[in-house]
Amino acid sequence: MRIGLFFDGTGNNQSNAAVTAQCRQSDLNSFSREELESIAATCKQYGFGEFDGSAFNSAPNNSYGNAPSNVAYLYDLYPDNTATPVGKDSEIGYIRAYIEGIGTRSGGEDDVLIGQALGQGETGVVARVKEAPTLIERQLEQFLQINPGTAIRTVEFDVFGFSRGAAAARHCANEVLKPHRGVFSELLVGGRAGLLRSFDSAADVCINLVGLFDSVAAISDPLHGDFSPGNDINRGVNLYLPPDCARQVIHLQALDEYRADFSLNNVHHTHLQIGLPGAHSDVGGGYLPRAREKLWMTQPCKASVPTGQKVEFHAAWTRAEADANVLRESGVARDGYVAVKAWPAATNPRGKAASAMEHYWITVLLERPVHGELSLIALRVMRELGIRHGVPFKGLEERPELAMPDELMPIANRILQQIMTDRLVRLEPAQEALLRARYIHMSAHWTPRGPFLLSKPAPLNRRNVHLNRPQKGYPE
Repeated sequence: MRIGLFFDGTGNNQSNAAVTAQCRQSDLNSFSREELESIAATCKQYGFGEFDGSAFNSAPNNSYGNAPSNVAYLYDLYPDNTATPVGKDSEIGYIRAYIEGIGTRSGGEDDVLIGQALGQGETGVVARVKEAPTLIERQLEQFLQINPGTAIRTVEFDVFGFSRGAAAARHCANEVLKPHRGVFSELLVGGRAGLLRSFDSAADVCINLVGLFDSVAAISDPLHGDFSPGNDINRGVNLYLPPDCARQVIHLQALDEYRADFSLNNVHHTHLQIGLPGAHSDVGGGYLPRAREKLWMTQPCKASVPTGQKVEFHAAWTRAEADANVLRESGVARDGYVAVKAWPAATNPRGKAASAMEHYWITVLLERPVHGELSLIALRVMRELGIRHGVPFKGLEERPELAMPDELMPIANRILQQIMTDRLVRLEPAQEALLRARYIHMSAHWTPRGPFLLSKPAPLNRRNVHLNRPQKGYPE
């Protein structure tokens, strides 16, 4: 029996994304007026902004506002013998289980404060792993109804995850690797759920493939003095994947991600690690097909000028203009614009004499449209590598929502060809320029969300990378 487990990322939820699928369609202008009014009313209930006749000007910052991730798509592509009986001469049966993204609840509100912010609680990383045995048992029951009389000799796992879901996948793999199979110990017992009475969990269980999209644990634990999601503590989550943990471990890493709180949790050097162009969700998926970025690209600095003098003459403005020019020359604003933005820092309290100085905040503003299909390349990479390592994923031909834009096809083909030969991705300058201008999201920026800077860049715009080291007590 091959069991596929699919751990979705923080804020990613296949069911909630399906509810708002119409809100993300790129062909809304093909609907009738009455249909559009109905769609707009439904989407506004879930937090989407105003509809301009062809698209919504904003999406909610939650699991209802995200598109399906690559983990959700791979779940759909994984074989499922609870729906289709095992072939007469087949030696392998397949079941699958999708585990909701960290901090989300299907049909409910996201757990923002504990699950999403800390990676903990009832929707956190460890809790999601604990859900897996129950989900598997349900699938085994359905499998036996469709395939009566089937006897299961061995169990193999394929485990996939994105972001904190990748951390959950790694923690899950470590549960499987424990001498008594950890949280799966009560399930993997001879004579239960179709397993032969002679089934020995110590000898008859293994991991075939671990497939990770940009592994980011980002666990905080304020009760134990850990306030930083970007460090390598990650209390309670076992991320270590030893060289022989599975037949293959694949880790697709985002080369353009450098947020301070999105440190990468690397895997062992003997595992297959591949860097792909894009930010975190450009690799793992979940971005909308079309969006508009409006971001502060530099840390706001304060400038004080004599009353009546233009702030444009201040040295801080000159420095900001230099930063803006660098951004323009990078090509990221080909379809948008870059500008220096200034606004008053404070006003005089009522009754207080006017100051001789005026105070401003200054930053560099980037506004541009950006497309979300870059993650479809990573999807194809993981699917192809999975097939090469024993996972018979279905084809993409009958999934129009997974079709690649024409301008991305040469890039996708080049990346796939290079990965299948020497694992190193090298693009032409024109291809890199296209991705920067239209597809790679600027995930690191200084735009606040309320009082918090959740997307601030890491120092020197270089991502922190934590090495694959054993946790204390491994395995337990």
